[in-house]
Amino acid sequence: MSQTLVKRSLRISGQVLLTFGALLGTACLVMAIVGAAYDVKPLIFRSGSMAPAIPAGWLALAKPVDAPAMKAGDIVSVRSEGTRITHRIKAVELDGDTAVLTLKGDANEVQDAHPYRVKSADRVFFAVPVAGYVLSYASGPIGVFVTGLLAALLVWLMFRPAGGGGGARRAPKQRRAGATGVLLIAAVALSVPVARASPAWAAFSDTGTANGSSLAAHTVVRPTSASCSAALLSATVTWTDQDARYDYEVVLRRVSNNAVVSTRQITGSSVSTTYTGLSDFGLVVGAGTVDFNVEIRSKLSSATSWQSSTVRTYSSIRVLAIVIGATVSCTT
Repeated sequence: MSQTLVKRSLRISGQVLLTFGALLGTACLVMAIVGAAYDVKPLIFRSGSMAPAIPAGWLALAKPVDAPAMKAGDIVSVRSEGTRITHRIKAVELDGDTAVLTLKGDANEVQDAHPYRVKSADRVFFAVPVAGYVLSYASGPIGVFVTGLLAALLVWLMFRPAGGGGGARRAPKQRRAGATGVLLIAAVALSVPVARASPAWAAFSDTGTANGSSLAAHTVVRPTSASCSAALLSATVTWTDQDARYDYEVVLRRVSNNAVVSTRQITGSSVSTTYTGLSDFGLVVGAGTVDFNVEIRSKLSSATSWQSSTVRTYSSIRVLAIVIGATVSCTT
């Protein structure tokens, strides 16, 4: 009797999981199609400067709009020196098909340090609480592992041998094929929003000081300058240290195609990094002259999600490729 109950419970649980997988796959497929058809972009908020309207950890949906359609009060996402900033429009000045935007985070006391000149921007039209945390977790190593386990379990449930009683009690082949299709659709559809979701830093711009028992917000600022020194096959980029509490994220980017070649995390008291030969610059032999920019972002070492809203760019390291190797120089 107990074995019968166990088998029945397992069968019911399997049916529930298969139904859940089918519904989830169908929902994700619909969302993916709608997003692709209407160019809807998901944005994960990783800071709280847009609170209380959109706190950290929320997922916002945005749609591109041209400059003439923007107005004060809209929440828009723009790119500034390689970083996506999502703040509310305080003022708009139109210049033909271009808009000069003055932005400010709702939680900030002051507006952003400089205006943004854009022809289009992503305007937020909807936000989902906590969904940003869920999507970030799902796209991480643990989330991918759990998703893989769930997919394997669904496959096992679809193709496991049926109970006694012969072929009459086995699931029809058409049903299993359909379930397999739903599973594949779910896997593809789930990957679309995870791959497309962009981090929106909604950067804090307030400055602050500590005085007695009062404490104001701190602004993480980028390095004020960067310099470069080159040897025959290497180049060292050095920047000014703003604060002993800072670490740095340094990106080497190829100018011709805007591709990121490498990303380094510089911690401790270091304020420089060295790039050497093909191991860092990639395969450039025979490519002639190739330029690389170095982008440096400041980060609080104790809370790495707090980082400068813009980067300090050194432009540029020049690699002259020859038949048997390459020479490296600093252009400025």
